[in-house]
Amino acid sequence: MKFFLALLLLCATSAFAEIYKWTDENGNVHFGDNPNNKEKATELKIDTESRTGVTHSSGRNKDRDRLLKNRAEERVEKAKKKKKYEAKKKRMRRKCLLAKDGLDQHLRASAIYKVDSKGERKYYSTKQRAKSLKRLQKSISKYCSY
Repeated sequence: MKFFLALLLLCATSAFAEIYKWTDENGNVHFGDNPNNKEKATELKIDTESRTGVTHSSGRNKDRDRLLKNRAEERVEKAKKKKKYEAKKKRMRRKCLLAKDGLDQHLRASAIYKVDSKGERKYYSTKQRAKSLKRLQKSISKYCSY
């Protein structure tokens, strides 16, 4: 905690520090906050705002926002696919149960019939019954394996 407080104070004071540039008698250029001769030193104006990395972070923010948007779109797409899959699975399960029930009824019944448009019963022949059983078994293999 003390370290962070000291670091904060150091950063705050360095933001307000004055930086000077001067040339000594040998022609060497020096920079510092205490010039040897104030008359020959020029005070430098340093733009601390542009050095904070805001330009870099705005680029990172754009990348982050783009990635977040892509991820959100992927999640929505995945949720749609899952919902579609679950609906299909539910339909298949229902068809499976209906096919199994139909097969069970066919196997237990002594005679199978269909009611025609006049309301009269039309009984299946042995051939028609075998065909119907085959169709139900095919439906079971199709819908119950999902």
